[in-house]
Amino acid sequence: MKKHIYSLFAALLLVFFAASCESGNPLIKPIQAGIDSQDYNAALSAADTLILKEPANPLGYYYKAVVLGKVAEAEPIASERTPTYEDMRSNLDEAEELFAAQEEPSGESEQITPLILNTWSLEHNEAIKYATDDSVMATVDNPLQISIAHLENATTINPDSVLSFDVLAQVYYMNSDFENAAEALTTVIELQDQGKASEYDRLGSYYFLSEQPEKAVTVMREGIELYPDSVSLVQKLADGLFQIGETEEALEVMYGLIETDPNNARYYLVVGSRVYQRVLTLTDQYTENSDKIFDLERNDGSEQEINELKAENERLDAEIADLTASAEEALLKAAELDDTIPATFNTLGVLYQNKSAGLFEKRNNTVDNDEAARLDEMAREEARKAMMNYEQATELDPDNTSYWASLFRIYTLLDMREEAEAAMEKAGM
Repeated sequence: MKKHIYSLFAALLLVFFAASCESGNPLIKPIQAGIDSQDYNAALSAADTLILKEPANPLGYYYKAVVLGKVAEAEPIASERTPTYEDMRSNLDEAEELFAAQEEPSGESEQITPLILNTWSLEHNEAIKYATDDSVMATVDNPLQISIAHLENATTINPDSVLSFDVLAQVYYMNSDFENAAEALTTVIELQDQGKASEYDRLGSYYFLSEQPEKAVTVMREGIELYPDSVSLVQKLADGLFQIGETEEALEVMYGLIETDPNNARYYLVVGSRVYQRVLTLTDQYTENSDKIFDLERNDGSEQEINELKAENERLDAEIADLTASAEEALLKAAELDDTIPATFNTLGVLYQNKSAGLFEKRNNTVDNDEAARLDEMAREEARKAMMNYEQATELDPDNTSYWASLFRIYTLLDMREEAEAAMEKAGM
């Protein structure tokens, strides 16, 4: 069917060529002759001659665009066609402007849109094949790159195609080119009167994946202005705010979400999980600083740098403690509201396990035996809390090997050998 449509379109072009030739313009005849003989260089030269001699005549630009379409079609490498399509589109725009200035434009003026759409559809449909058809993809080394090239061609000849830019964003994503995926999806939103909530959501994800959290935050704010009830956009805004260090605002955003539905356990789970993710990031930073302090002290490093790192760690320690308490409170509330969500108990398990590890580390670093005994008991108590929550998570999701692996480590820490062996087996270790 597609082939038939293309043949019909080609036939229509011939009709208009013939009509133009019959009208007596001798400058169009050599263009037709070049196309008929597939001597496109001669056809382009003839079109340029017409443009030079009659710069106000839209036919020169129109037929040059037709020839350029033929040139692009004859180019086997998709990425090599793009400059030709750029030239083609430029000539069509010029022709359209000149046609609009005529009182009675010729019939070719009505063929500009069909020419654009026909060329666009050929490139767009080829792109789809190289991104989704396994049999076609298997014939080349880099099918997604070829698909991208076809889509770049499609959007060059038809820069108003929301569909092609949307597909281009998806194929860039499939090819792990998240920055260009974001750029293409931004164009999708700009081409519409109002982007969809799902498009803002995807764009935020692309910015996160391309390590541009500031842009993700900006996009989420724009999306939330249009779709204030979108939970996903609010969650991503909080994620971005956490990533750029705006912890207080991130918490305000999430607590605002809770206010809209205070009995929604999943909202509390999101708050607890997101807050605790920030705790883990700060903990890594604390550990890195501690390692630097150790190296500096061992190698007689700068006293000023050591003091600065210690001061930063004091600040981090206080922030970690506050955020851990907030995360624990939110997660316990989530468990209270709905005790059937395994992720809630797994996250609580991680939280208590890390608290236990921190206390064990403090125990190992003290020389006071009484203090060491006190810290040891506190650490084991946190480990037992972790165990209880991991056990609950495995009851709710018994096929999750990650949960069993965590439970195995806690059983081992608490010297529960039989339980550890059983958990190890279920973890597939």
